[in-house]
Amino acid sequence: MSSTVKSVAMGNGMRDAWKRDRIHGLRLSIIEGGREMVAARLFDSEGGNLSARIDEDRFLITPAGKAKDELAIDDLFEIEIASPNVPEGASSEVGLHRAIYARFPAIHAVVHAHPEKILDLAGDGLAPDPKRLVNGGSVLDRVSFIEDFPPGSRSLAEEVALGISMAPSLVIAAHGAVTVGATVDQAVIRMVRLERLALVTRGG
Repeated sequence: MSSTVKSVAMGNGMRDAWKRDRIHGLRLSIIEGGREMVAARLFDSEGGNLSARIDEDRFLITPAGKAKDELAIDDLFEIEIASPNVPEGASSEVGLHRAIYARFPAIHAVVHAHPEKILDLAGDGLAPDPKRLVNGGSVLDRVSFIEDFPPGSRSLAEEVALGISMAPSLVIAAHGAVTVGATVDQAVIRMVRLERLALVTRGG
């Protein structure tokens, strides 16, 4: 084997190893994000879903029906952004996450949850007011609000993507909230702040 061929092979091997390490890191960030959301009481035992973009074509998402503080590496599903297929056992809201990733290349993480205070506020047709959150502007400066649509439906996915085009945090009437970020950590922090903001908005 020539030195050129060896160099190319080594380069490809290093690139493949880097990709595997990166995907493994994304899986770990989702697992940690799920634990944080449960600890903050923003995910119930089995509800809610969390995802992270792998590249322009794929993302990872949590399974349906499993506690998000008990996830293992192999529990996560790899989803094709351009494909309509939903693997058996994956979150029922794959379409919601897929619509966001397809429309916004800069978004690398999505959290969908049903926090108590946000739902209470949304029940009155209201969204948390960012003006009430001290020093929150850099993380949570805007919040969208949309009406509810059937869970897992295409109409819900499309409306969520439209709402996210106007703000990184979104409240769905009677259905919870969606936050996005450049990282899983940022999307989780936004959801935590959004729930706190809902409490402050209601109290005010």
